[in-house]
Amino acid sequence: MTYSELLHSVSFDEIMPYIEKYHGHTGCTALYKTHYDMLRLLTPHREEGDNATATISNAELYHTWEEPHLDGFPLEGDLWEVSLAKELIIEPDVDATPAEIAMCCLWHTSFFGFTPEQVDELEVKEGYYIRDLLDADIIRDKAARIIRLVEEAGGKVPSKREMFPLFRKEYRVDIARQKRARLQMPLIKNPKKTKGIERRKSDRYYRERIISIGTFIKACLPVQTEGIPIDDLCKLFYINHFRFYEYLSYTGNFQKRTSWMMELIEKYDAFRDGTLANAMVCLAVASEHPFAESEHALLNQIAALCPGKMTYMIKTDEKLGEEIKMTVAFYE
Repeated sequence: MTYSELLHSVSFDEIMPYIEKYHGHTGCTALYKTHYDMLRLLTPHREEGDNATATISNAELYHTWEEPHLDGFPLEGDLWEVSLAKELIIEPDVDATPAEIAMCCLWHTSFFGFTPEQVDELEVKEGYYIRDLLDADIIRDKAARIIRLVEEAGGKVPSKREMFPLFRKEYRVDIARQKRARLQMPLIKNPKKTKGIERRKSDRYYRERIISIGTFIKACLPVQTEGIPIDDLCKLFYINHFRFYEYLSYTGNFQKRTSWMMELIEKYDAFRDGTLANAMVCLAVASEHPFAESEHALLNQIAALCPGKMTYMIKTDEKLGEEIKMTVAFYE
């Protein structure tokens, strides 16, 4: 049996009970559901030189993972199509359900990302490290790119001085913690060095906020006639609390895309970190399969989670084919 055949023989609901065992917690259920459905839509493919098999064995136990569990090798790092084509060799002493074996495989094949977008993000990050950039340099570069993108779209990104009141409390708690730590480090007594540390810390808070909120704004661009105006999008920079989620459906059938997304929210905890009073929603579809009136049930479902205001826009993205992409920012 190949990995692909295994995934088509067990339902995701059968796999769910094993997520916590392999991932460590259940906060990624929606991502595993996405990964599972994405893989089931791919066509297995293997070329000469690719490993034809993957061995499922009882993993060696160690102090950080004492519970008996499975290992699947080799799966990590291979193209997903190649992994799907592999024949699974189950060692004789393995006593596990097909669902647990499937979860073990999903855990391995999602190691570098659950979706193509996450894999691409990891490659970009690795590119930064290849250039020997520090985390502070990476954050500075990402924030600068967001600022440039928003300004080119006609928006205004607030300065650090304007945004500081929004993260003042968290910043001061962090600085107080660092000062207590420096009491244990007599080498750091130079007031100029202390000021420099505090300035770099405030820069980081500012830039991380720009990146977090700006990533949602980026998903809503380019601003369209029936979209959310860029000025309204930029108001998010001034809010106190913000949570951001983004999912792409994997159905292969546009008639099922919104029900898939609704199930992801209701059953598989898509908004795993919670919601806030208000929401901005960007739904993207291809022009060949426009957003239908019947699909507003998805918007109604999100609105029901928000006691405050919900605004939305429908964006055209021809790369999506029959699928739908949902980007949601909850805020207050």
